Amino acid sequence: MKRTIIFTLLSLALCLPIAAQNVRFGALAGVNVHTANYLDAKLGFSIGAKAELGFKSLTEGWYADASLQFESHPWQVKFDDLGTNSYKTLTEHASPWYLMLPIHVGYKFPVSQDVKLLVNGGPYVGMGLFGKLKYEMVKLDDKTEEGTTYDNVFTAKDGFGNKVQNRFAWGAGVRVGLEVKDKYQFILGYDRGFNQFYSNFGNSRMGLYSLSFAYMF
Repeated sequence: MKRTIIFTLLSLALCLPIAAQNVRFGALAGVNVHTANYLDAKLGFSIGAKAELGFKSLTEGWYADASLQFESHPWQVKFDDLGTNSYKTLTEHASPWYLMLPIHVGYKFPVSQDVKLLVNGGPYVGMGLFGKLKYEMVKLDDKTEEGTTYDNVFTAKDGFGNKVQNRFAWGAGVRVGLEVKDKYQFILGYDRGFNQFYSNFGNSRMGLYSLSFAYMF
């Protein structure tokens, strides 16, 4: 047992300096559009920091990529045929903000001396932070009336006592992009949620398309 512990510690001691030499940090920002079922897509934004760990000591090209991103995932949903004599439609507008943590493994394919093709994928987890929820009604005479506004969409409940927005999110995603001169990254991404994004519908898993730019230090 002691030999196993000593061997493990020595292995970590040898690997950490090698790994540390291949760690890079960067900043990133971008835009996104989600396609959760039943919800109308709206433009969102993201900003955050990322880290890359190259596996040059094992094989050239493979790397791990992790980022911590502050993202908005705005949406709206419209209900018709309310069955009332007062209103024609009811629309929910929400602007939830999430803290997202994707962890990916990928490969960099050299295209030229200064350009590489990036491909990576892996899981993500997210936690809802804040964001407003607003109701808007249209009367039979087509006049718009403002309804209730909630300061936090993650704690708001509908008329049946059910929460509207799930606070926690998890799923998996893929990224494809270009890296120029080992510093500038242009990335297209797609994430698919494994849990319900909007609580009131049984199949509202999020599909998020994103376009981002990263600068590596």
